[in-house]
This record gives sequence, C-alpha cells and structure tokens, in this order.
Amino acid sequence: MDQRRARAEKIDEAIGVVRAQARAADRSMAIEVDAYGQITQIRLAPHAAAEGTQQLERTIIEQYRAARADAEAQAHKVYEQFLRNEKKEAAPATPQPEWADPDDVQPVRLWTDTR
Repeated sequence: MDQRRARAEKIDEAIGVVRAQARAADRSMAIEVDAYGQITQIRLAPHAAAEGTQQLERTIIEQYRAARADAEAQAHKVYEQFLRNEKKEAAPATPQPEWADPDDVQPVRLWTDTR
C-alpha cells in the first residue's frame, strides 16, 4: 500500500505544477487554472464589464473552459511522460554476452568458414 501511495504522490506532484491560461480576445480578462480545473487566478481589466455583466460572465465561462481544456491536455502529457519514465526505470538491463568487454565499442567474434 505504501508503494501505491508513494506513486500517487509522485503523480500528483508532477501534475500539480500544471497551469494553463486563457485570455479574452479584447484583453478584458484572463484566467488561470490548474490541472484539476481549479481557478488559480482571474485578472479583470477596468473595461471588463463595459459591454455589460452578462457579456463578462459569458467571457469568463468561455475562457475558463479553454484554460481548463489546455490544463487537462498538459496534465495528460505529464502523466504519459511519468508512465514512460516509470517504464524505463522498471525495464530490465539488456543482458551482455560473457565475452563482451564493456570497454570495447564493438565486440568482435571470430569464426571459421567450414564450407
């Protein structure tokens, strides 16, 4: 159980640094979310509600969805990389023939042609 918990904590740590931002085209607002979809920052320009609060609400929702999708994609990539690294670490070492000298760049085999 401790191995599972340690692995889960490593995954959470790797994914936990993911952040994504989205900004309205008119630069009235920007939003940042983490990999879990939690809003970590919202910035509103002084003119953010110039077209009314309903427009601002729609803009916030649109930009939140865009930032969240980006964060999820980034988190997925981080998780895939984590799995690849984990697989590399778990892979058994390539066996070397007994005659192979680790200092030789290319071991040489000698044989005779018996034809």
